[in-house]
Amino acid sequence: MNAPTTTHPSPSAITLKPHQQQIHDFLVDHPFAGAWLGVGDGKTLTTLSVLQTVRPMGHILVVAPVAIARSTWLDEIEKWGFPIRTKSLIVDENDRKLPKAKRLARFRDVFTDPPTMYFINQELLTRSPQKTCTTCKGAGGHGNHPCLGCQSGLVDQMPIQSINGEDTIIWPFQTVIIDESQGFKSPTSNRFKALKQVRPAVTRLIELTGTPSPNGLDDLWSQVFLLDQGQALGQDIDAFRDRWFVAKMVPGTTRPARWDPTEGAEAEIHQAISHLVMSAQNTSLQLPALTIQDTNVTLPSDLLQAYKDFRRRLVLDVVNEAVMRKAGAAYDDWLRTSHEPEAQVIRTHLSTLAGDDRQVAYRDFRQSMIGDFVTDPDQALISTVVAGNQGVLTSKLAQFASGTLYTADPDDPSTAGRYEVIHDKKLEMAEYLVRNNGGEPVLVAYHFRSDLEQLLARFKKAGLDARVFDGSRAMVRRWNTKQIPVMLLHPASAGHGLNLQDGGSTMIWYTLPFSLEHYLQTNGRLYRTGQTQPVTIHRLIAKGTQDERMPAVLAGKQQIQDDLIRAVSGDDAAEQAFLAALEAEIREDLSDLWAIERA
Repeated sequence: MNAPTTTHPSPSAITLKPHQQQIHDFLVDHPFAGAWLGVGDGKTLTTLSVLQTVRPMGHILVVAPVAIARSTWLDEIEKWGFPIRTKSLIVDENDRKLPKAKRLARFRDVFTDPPTMYFINQELLTRSPQKTCTTCKGAGGHGNHPCLGCQSGLVDQMPIQSINGEDTIIWPFQTVIIDESQGFKSPTSNRFKALKQVRPAVTRLIELTGTPSPNGLDDLWSQVFLLDQGQALGQDIDAFRDRWFVAKMVPGTTRPARWDPTEGAEAEIHQAISHLVMSAQNTSLQLPALTIQDTNVTLPSDLLQAYKDFRRRLVLDVVNEAVMRKAGAAYDDWLRTSHEPEAQVIRTHLSTLAGDDRQVAYRDFRQSMIGDFVTDPDQALISTVVAGNQGVLTSKLAQFASGTLYTADPDDPSTAGRYEVIHDKKLEMAEYLVRNNGGEPVLVAYHFRSDLEQLLARFKKAGLDARVFDGSRAMVRRWNTKQIPVMLLHPASAGHGLNLQDGGSTMIWYTLPFSLEHYLQTNGRLYRTGQTQPVTIHRLIAKGTQDERMPAVLAGKQQIQDDLIRAVSGDDAAEQAFLAALEAEIREDLSDLWAIERA
């Protein structure tokens, strides 16, 4: 691995947690191995530490779902300072999707690039022939040679040479990491067939997933085959099924509807692959009782710039409001106490009026003269902005970071609740986390009504059964008997004594709340006495936004013990930390604005 051009802190300072060290040692000792653990258990960091230990030769290819390939790995590399040269085969340096021509050019550059870690999504490994292709007419080429005109996947574009009389793909990636390997569960899929072709050229293969068998044990064969080329579970899927499964037929059909494992099959399969895979099912791996995982969401550069512009405009609006409020107070004080002739004339005139006439005259005088009382912004103004507009600033910025923005006109009741959709990046990550939770129920905590509506729409479109918690005992019972795959919960409804620990052990904070009590009380619904599974709490953090400050303010990154369920309202330290962070952000923007105004 080569050092990058920028300076990073040394990753040697990283201390892996005990379960991460177990995974690290297993993957170091086994060149072809899998870590089948839930999202949030530290698989990415552990795998990077493995690479730092073994220092593999040549290129590294990470194959992952597009959202993970675009951001998660790069975030971890940057966060921990791993000296790895990286390059995306999906997007350019500005996170814009690569056009086909530029993507193919990057495929070709692999053979001349220095050792690099490349990232690609599963769908780009291989592409099916196109019926409209003018070159192959949909035939897909000839023999083992794909049609380069329409099959534009990475494996398709690799050169082919005759070695010992056989056409062989020249594969430049000695190390391959498959993140979310359940994407290769089908032995008939083109992506599995493509990797199967190049598997002999790979010297280290790591599989990572939290859901290796989303539809049953039948899904394991192709993933294990990529590790050992058929030694543990058989050379083909038929042999695997014949040994451990019984076909479930539907009357009137000739193909099995599903394959049911025989008695004892699960234990036997886990034992058969125990030398290849580390998981909680086939090892003594002990996972921590509570994992709080900050899951980064990367906004496109243009959207992040829009956020920054919006923040500046919002601060400017609030500052102008505060300036006029301060000027108005100065005018009122002048009118009440000044001995200047002009002030005395206005006071005398107002004293001759009554009721509405007096109010109208007062407003007219004030409006015409208030500009004379505007002074340069100062430290007192910053304090005024923070104290008087904290709710406005934090709420609007949090809305934007989570993907929506309320646009209702306070003077027009018919617009109440109206909002605009800004982006779907958090929705995308929330769906990914739910899908990769091993089929276990997930609790999703939301803050704004717009969050709730967008989440419900996204989950419905994705075919995920999501329900909104209504506070009823009946719904609590349904959750605790695992009848609700996804339950959406507002922190205000997650008060003391609400026992949800039997229904699941995974929660997603879509938007972190401003209330420390709400945050701790909601976490305590799952992480509490009676919980029998390790609890994972994901906090979605939009990078470059106010989201990044919230975990520290809400006492994150500390091991939270059983006192989570106690009320902690009135925590002055947390409140002061939040105000300090907000004031620092506003001070920075105000300094820029004042500099521009004075230039």
